[in-house]
Parts: sequence; C-alpha cells; structure tokens
Amino acid sequence: MEINQNPLEFLTIKLQETVVDTQNLANEMAAKVQESATVVTAWVQSAPSSIVSAGAIATEEAFKVAHNIRFENLPKNLQFKFARAGVRDGMRNVQEAAKVFESIPAQIRAQGPEAIRNFCQDKDWSHIKAHSNGGGSEAANGIFEYFWVNRARGGTDMTAEELAVAKKVLADAAFKAAVAEIVGAAVKGAIAAAVIELVFSILENSLLCVEGKISQSELVEKVATATAKAGIAGGIITGILLTLCMIFPPIAGVLGAAAMPLAVAGIGFMGVRAWEIFCHGDRLFGITEQAQKFLGMTEPIVEIKP
Repeated sequence: MEINQNPLEFLTIKLQETVVDTQNLANEMAAKVQESATVVTAWVQSAPSSIVSAGAIATEEAFKVAHNIRFENLPKNLQFKFARAGVRDGMRNVQEAAKVFESIPAQIRAQGPEAIRNFCQDKDWSHIKAHSNGGGSEAANGIFEYFWVNRARGGTDMTAEELAVAKKVLADAAFKAAVAEIVGAAVKGAIAAAVIELVFSILENSLLCVEGKISQSELVEKVATATAKAGIAGGIITGILLTLCMIFPPIAGVLGAAAMPLAVAGIGFMGVRAWEIFCHGDRLFGITEQAQKFLGMTEPIVEIKP
C-alpha cells in the first residue's frame, strides 16, 4: 500500500529543487559572462595599440558630441531659427530658444548643424496647447513633429495620442542617429587600431623572422592575427565608449576633456614600442654603428708600430 507524502514535505522538496536549478542557471550565466569578458580582455592585452587608437577616436567623437549639443555653439542662423520656431509675433529669448533646441534628441544634435537642419526640414515646432486657445510659445508648450500633421490639426489642441506619436517619432530618429554615429565611430576605431598594429606587428615579427625564431608563414599568421585582434578590440572599445556618450551626453564632456592627455599617453606608448623595435634591429644590423660611420662620427683606429 502506498503512503501519501506529506504536502508540506512535498512542497519543501520542490522548493529545494527549484533553488538548486536556479543556482545552476545563475552559475552557467556567470560563466558565460566571464568567458566573454576574458575573450575581450585577451584581445585588448594582446593588442595594446587598440586601446590607444580606440581611446583617441572615442575622445575625438566625444568632443564633437559635447560641442554640438550646446546651443551657443550653433551658427547664428540656426540660433535664430529656434528663437522664431512656432512664434507668431516677435521671438523667444536666448534661454527659451536653447530649450527648444534641446528638445531635439541629443543623439541628433551630436552630429552637428547639418544633421540638425536635415532633422528640421520636414518638421514644425507644434504647440501642445493651440495658440488660438491661449497656448504660449514657451518651450514647455511645444514639440517637433511632421509639418503636415501639425498643419492639418489647425487651431486645435494636440491630443494625448498625437503627443505620444510625436514623441515616438523623436525617439525613433534619436535611435537611428545614435546607431549611425556609434557604427561609424566603431569602424573608425577598428581601422585605426588595425593600421597601427599592422605597422608595429610587421616590424616586430620581421625581426624575429630574420633571427630565425619564426618562419615566413608564421610571420604572416602572427601579423594577420595581431591586426585582426587589434581591429576587433578597437571597434568594441570605441563603440562602448561612444554608446555611453550617446546615452548619457554629460559623459561626452568628461571624455572629451581627456582627449589631450590620452593623445600624449598614446604617443608615449607608441614611442616606447618603436624604441624597443629599434633596439632589436640595432642589435641585429648595427644600425647605430653604420649611421656613425656614415656621418663620420667614429674615430679612426691608429695602428701603433713597434
């Protein structure tokens, strides 16, 4: 005869099994994340030039973002445009005009005046509460939307649904602009890292080949591998840094300020690497000695006769 299991005991066993399964799943996810992080770290460590080039590209782009999202850096004709947008009489003061400008997503503003003009080509500054119903021209009472939608509405207030649609249009435009900017910067970072690593890797591995430590086929393989790793790491690093700038624009100002110190550090790093290559080549080919002879800097050996 079967004995019915105690319901409380049964629930306890099931709960313990669920906890164990959850822990196993968490451990598997942690292992995957650690594995991915290890791969990226290995790329960066094996191709340090990627850090320099990616940092340089990212800071350059971050500086542009920080510069472009400021109203005072706009050309005067664009400043005037935002002061007049949607205003029946007169114009807004500088503070209100800046707020209208800042209602354009930062991801679009980050691409500069030309991108802002393109964004505004098919859009009006629409009043949320219609001007005919007492709505003012302050920045808080408006939003950019397609001009044909705004003009078809006439003198009526914007509905909640229409406001939601206008916000979605802005969000979609911001997403597309951010993706385009990040992809473009990542490609630039990858190319810069790959080119730098290609030059240094050819020089380093060619010397090893001359010494007989590696074959020509190994030389080609090592150069190709190092270049590929540098390019991938450079693209990833640049993409991550610029993604942070596009999501959190204030970071762009901080990162942009680091452009000069990073450039100095990058030049120093490449200088050290170039010096190591030179010293290696000098040991093999006597470059310094040959240069001294060519320039007549060596003293002639005087033979002493008995």
